[in-house]
Amino acid sequence: MPVIKNRLRTAGQRTQYVKVSQRSGGTPHSRSRLDSSVRLIAPAHGLTLPILEGINERFAFSFGSDAALPLARTLIKRGLLRERHMDAAASAVSSLEAALGDFVASNFGYSRDEFDIRVRIADCLEEYRKPQDVLFFIWDHSNEPQYIPLRPVFEKLEGNPDREALMGSLYHWLYCSAARVFDVFGLREAENVYHWRKECYTEARENGEDVDLEGEVEAADPAKVISYIRNAEQLVLTGEKAAAAMESISDNKLRLAFEAAHRLYKVSRKIKLPVMAEKCRRILDDAAYYMDAYPIPGIGISHWRDDPIVAWFDEFCQEQFESGTTPRAPIVLCFRPGDAKFFGQIIEALPPLLRTVAGLSEWTRFAQELENASDYGNRKQA
Repeated sequence: MPVIKNRLRTAGQRTQYVKVSQRSGGTPHSRSRLDSSVRLIAPAHGLTLPILEGINERFAFSFGSDAALPLARTLIKRGLLRERHMDAAASAVSSLEAALGDFVASNFGYSRDEFDIRVRIADCLEEYRKPQDVLFFIWDHSNEPQYIPLRPVFEKLEGNPDREALMGSLYHWLYCSAARVFDVFGLREAENVYHWRKECYTEARENGEDVDLEGEVEAADPAKVISYIRNAEQLVLTGEKAAAAMESISDNKLRLAFEAAHRLYKVSRKIKLPVMAEKCRRILDDAAYYMDAYPIPGIGISHWRDDPIVAWFDEFCQEQFESGTTPRAPIVLCFRPGDAKFFGQIIEALPPLLRTVAGLSEWTRFAQELENASDYGNRKQA
């Protein structure tokens, strides 16, 4: 699999891949099928991933009260750490946990969290040696990726003159929103994995190995992805054109879902994570060397389960699963305990982060509802 360079990123940064050597043995990984996912992504009407009520707020502290006090003072000044948190707490650490937990829950609302978001503050990362006088803000999610198929939406828009533009806009809104809160797998990522795998297979064939380049790589060429996804950036609607196109959707529930996706996109643009000091950046870069593999994508978005995006999404996740390594968190920030301004900026960034996850959770459930109602599993694939 490709290696993702510098996975400890802030929101909005794009995934970048670099070529690595082929796995030991020199033989490319063989797969018997590249149509619908046969591994981590359940087929239609198959296994359903568990649903958690609310967000799983978990703040882990391995440091002492001295490091927690500056953070607690910051929350007190913002009115987030109140008397009830301190009355029920045995220490500054536990009162901080309680205050942050309430803050997270209040900003997530009553929506069910489909991604099992976990927020932590700690003074070390994995087995990395403990640095002096720094803390880490860690934003992570479940290792079970979610999936949004857009084909049921596409078919519901049949006859709409803005169908192509609406679908391209929807893909763009969902993809860009997801990219702000965790790793997302779409056309861009499928192209990266495809080109890497093609290079591996081509090299193996040139070395005299018997590999099925056409059947196992070219069969899932991302150039075959449906046009509204390939051309999403050119099709995306904005302003009055977007409003008019959404108004043209006759199905009320579908129209509301499109409007929610558009609002979600706008909310995600408001995520402003703070920029780390240069010394903290170096500490984090050093820690990355000792940490396990790159993150599992939080969500995959494609037209349907038999398209090239899902084929490479499956490949990508399975390779990570078989590696036996623990995926890194998609967002990690390093800061000094006494840096109240930096910690305050993290607190300010949490509401749009959480609302974005809540919106993506709603869309994940909506897409699953449409998929189940479509009954594609009992009829011939289009």
